[in-house]
Amino acid sequence: MADAKPITARIEVFRSGTFIPMNGQQLSFSAADLKAMADAYDYDTAPAPVVVGHPKTDAPAFGWAQSFEYDATADRLYANVGEITPAFADAVKNGTYKKVSLSFHRPDHAANPVPGAWYPKHVGFLGGAAPAVTGLRNVQFSTDDDTVEISADFGERGFEETASLLRGLRDFIIEKFGREDADKALPSYSIEWLQEMEIDKSVRQPSFSAPQPKEPPVTKPDPASAAREAEFKTRFENLQKRERELANADNVAFAETLVTEGKLLAASKDKVVSILNALPAETAVSFSEGEAEVPVVQAIRDILAAQPKVVSFGAADLPASGSEGGDVAFASDGLAVDRDQLDTHNRAKAYQKSNPGTAYLDAVKAVS
Repeated sequence: MADAKPITARIEVFRSGTFIPMNGQQLSFSAADLKAMADAYDYDTAPAPVVVGHPKTDAPAFGWAQSFEYDATADRLYANVGEITPAFADAVKNGTYKKVSLSFHRPDHAANPVPGAWYPKHVGFLGGAAPAVTGLRNVQFSTDDDTVEISADFGERGFEETASLLRGLRDFIIEKFGREDADKALPSYSIEWLQEMEIDKSVRQPSFSAPQPKEPPVTKPDPASAAREAEFKTRFENLQKRERELANADNVAFAETLVTEGKLLAASKDKVVSILNALPAETAVSFSEGEAEVPVVQAIRDILAAQPKVVSFGAADLPASGSEGGDVAFASDGLAVDRDQLDTHNRAKAYQKSNPGTAYLDAVKAVS
């Protein structure tokens, strides 16, 4: 038994123009782009498989594009497809897949084997899905050199005109090869079905094509609307300013409480207030899984409030005046206190006694 003839085909896969692919981004391809694509294709290094649809993994492969050619006269990019599986070839012959859609690597894509040029990624055969590129001939596979082939795009031409052409072709086949061969190639019932189709010539069938640019609507400025927007903007800015002032006052009171409790040095109060003011009020944090989120400002406050005392205001045995003394330690927590800061504290307390009603922080400022 003789070996089966390898199944090959030369099919139209692309043309120049502007199109919208599946990802929705409009792209334009020139004749030079298609010529460069055909020249860059390397079957031995990075072959493009024949697939169904547009799978992400380029599999399974039902054949391989052996080469690409660009016909400048017809403005068509052709793929010479080979190694086609018999079952897939039968499916194409039976009309399961009539359209093709080409997938590319972008010129600057990391996976492009030939950077700088569009490179074919796979040739996708489509069933019911419409391709983004119209005007290409339908796909037909044949291993018989004597078979007469014809391709028609029924979505773009009138059915009655197509039926007339096919009827003439059927008569030609009957005359040359006989009715039996004509019934195999062009059954009469298919032509009759086309002839009976009613088409409203005033309505064109939808097709995928380059989008028509739309003129932006011209709108006249509305003075009243502009005034309202300006008023809303001013009110919003004033509200934001008021919120910042309230937050600052709250943060100042919190820092003063820490100083009074001995958990914050008076010299660090303004820094803490500035940090709390700079934190975004709308941001929340959670310190452990399952714990409710709290605003980041409140979280920082909780951390500061939980700190141990850095200054103790209790009685202490101090070195005699003029003696060489360093830091002193208080029995309550054993923490060291700088003598200068302790001296400032004592003078502030004395100032408060001499000036009843004076706040501690004001007394510190008065004696500093």
